[in-house]
Amino acid sequence: MRRIDWHSVDWTKNNRQLADELGKAYDTVAKKRWELGQSGKAKDRAVRVDKGVSKTTCVPSPQQQRYATEMAKISPKSGKFETNIHSKKYKITSPDNQVFVITNLYQFVRDNKGLFLPTDVIFKRQGGTRGTGGEYCNATSGLLYISKHKTRTWKGWKCELLDSK
Repeated sequence: MRRIDWHSVDWTKNNRQLADELGKAYDTVAKKRWELGQSGKAKDRAVRVDKGVSKTTCVPSPQQQRYATEMAKISPKSGKFETNIHSKKYKITSPDNQVFVITNLYQFVRDNKGLFLPTDVIFKRQGGTRGTGGEYCNATSGLLYISKHKTRTWKGWKCELLDSK
């Protein structure tokens, strides 16, 4: 790869022309132009590559968004399953000393509502519009808190984070 003497470059050409001639990225040429104080010396500006392309092309239609949301809910990686990418491994001890080794705390609480008080397993939403915030309930919040802090128990429950995955 040849070394470029940036001080001998013809800065009257625009960045796109220089990038093609020198075999460098457009951003590299723009950065060097600015570093060497050659800004504004080009005779003409390069035409934008994305000229005429609507900037909203990446915004999905409402139907596509609904479809994507439905697919995310049933996906093993993003849905409410033990295989969720954010799930962690916990060792939970109940007030009557039953030990559970689980992979997803939220799934455990959802599947074992009978182990907790009825008022502790009412799932609520937080933040966002149209229900985009995370779910939580008193049981998940309490167990997560004791797994991260020095507090040992929550209503007789103990929770220890075993590892991230």
